[in-house]
Amino acid sequence: MSKWPDYVITAVRYDGDTIERVRVYEGDGEQLTDRQTRSRTAVMLSLFVQRDYCTAYQDGNGEWRKGADVETVDVDGTTYIRTDGNDIASDDLGELPDF
Repeated sequence: MSKWPDYVITAVRYDGDTIERVRVYEGDGEQLTDRQTRSRTAVMLSLFVQRDYCTAYQDGNGEWRKGADVETVDVDGTTYIRTDGNDIASDDLGELPDF
């Protein structure tokens, strides 16, 4: 498996089409550590200072598997957090579970 990025998002809470909070682990390259809950603003600020994020899912054995890279997309002067890179005016982190 490739190295884990700086942060790995494993669950999300939406308010409509906008992320409210995410459950995130720190990636130290080899493993996931220090689970936290972060606000949308905290994730945005971290992305703006070039921290890398991806999503992750647990497989049937409980092992974490890397999902999609997370990036920002600007649409009509508003920045959104997305995994698919589409210029759509909403946040979208794929099929992560809600918490």
